[in-house]
Amino acid sequence: MQDEIDELDAYFASKGEVTEAEAVKLDHMMMEKVSINPARRKLLRIVGIFGKTEEQLKEESELTDFFYKFHMDFLLKEGLLKFEEGMYRLTDSGITLHDSVC
Repeated sequence: MQDEIDELDAYFASKGEVTEAEAVKLDHMMMEKVSINPARRKLLRIVGIFGKTEEQLKEESELTDFFYKFHMDFLLKEGLLKFEEGMYRLTDSGITLHDSVC
């Protein structure tokens, strides 16, 4: 019995590795999503160089719990923030973006 390959499997098999140009384009699209959103810029600005606890971020951002979680999930997933030792901190990518849009 042969394994059948459906269209979706064929599509992903043909995609292969992401090229450098595609990676740069995706990175620029992500940076645009952050830079055009005032709440995300504000969160990056609040975290700043020294980092903040979750309580500090919630208080200073004045976002509702829903929007706080929504934007923080995005920033964490995109690798702009990291959580370590009870503090949110900027990653290297986060620092670069912070310096250019905040």
